[in-house]
Amino acid sequence: MAGSLLTWAALTFGASRGASPVVANSSGPLPSSSITSQDGSGSVVATASQNATAGVADVEVPVLVGKSIQVAEALVTAAGLTVQTRVADPVAPGVVPGVVVSQWPAPNALVSPGAQIVITYQARIGTAAQYIVLIDPGHQQKANTALEPVGPGSTQRKAKVAGGATGVATHIPEYKQTLAIALKLRDALVAKGVKVLMVRTTNDVDIPNSKRAAIGNTAKADLVVRIHLNGSADSGMHGITTLYPSGNAWVAAITVASKKAAQAVDAAVVAATGAVSLGLSGRSDMSGFNYSTRPSIIVECGFLSNAAEDKLVATAAYQQKLADGIATGVVSYLLGQ
Repeated sequence: MAGSLLTWAALTFGASRGASPVVANSSGPLPSSSITSQDGSGSVVATASQNATAGVADVEVPVLVGKSIQVAEALVTAAGLTVQTRVADPVAPGVVPGVVVSQWPAPNALVSPGAQIVITYQARIGTAAQYIVLIDPGHQQKANTALEPVGPGSTQRKAKVAGGATGVATHIPEYKQTLAIALKLRDALVAKGVKVLMVRTTNDVDIPNSKRAAIGNTAKADLVVRIHLNGSADSGMHGITTLYPSGNAWVAAITVASKKAAQAVDAAVVAATGAVSLGLSGRSDMSGFNYSTRPSIIVECGFLSNAAEDKLVATAAYQQKLADGIATGVVSYLLGQ
């Protein structure tokens, strides 16, 4: 297997050297990042001799990020370089185990033959125990209609916490249903080994959306899951919608990861409940998203304006299906599956 990988790597690497090389500007330590070597040692100094100008015998560093660790090692060896592997710590959410997440020196840098290339890859983990998920049950017992900026520094303002919907048939307010689902989700995630934090565990609170986001930021949550229920003037509307932050500078850094999480969760919830998927929706107008620096999603678990779905969401059995589906999707995202 190793021989065939080396042969493949030699052919692939040789065929892909048309990219314009860049010359590494200096030799020195790895850039500061939270990674640990596979052998447990501290930060290393790469042994590559990196020249300010390209030499005749210099070797171009291949592109390794996104490839499996086996293929990356084969590419490095085929290029006549040496390799040191390191395990990402903390892990990179949404990345498949065994895939390279960073490299040093950078792709296309010119280094001396035999120089050391440091590859950091996602650990092959079988448990979600190292992840933190913040669950935010939408709304609260009393709306807070005082205004806050829709995002940091914005002149546009909206209510700190809106009132939410009420079941057209059950007359149960959204804030009660979201908490019931969220508590079941908490238990489902804990059972899978995830560390869970809750924005609230009771209804009589007053926590603005900006503060809810801040809880996740402070905790460095790997994912924030906000539980909501929908409403519509069309009483026939029903199904699951999953929202993610998109479309403004505040959320640019978390959009890609959030969308990955939304895709995983939406698919898992639909599979668990049999509900109709109304798809994903990127949003730029949600304070809870705009103040967040952590990947975040909102799961709209059904329409309280639809009598049949309102009654269904009020049952403990269906709430459990929703919770189990969300938990499955969350763990799938966290483990990069």
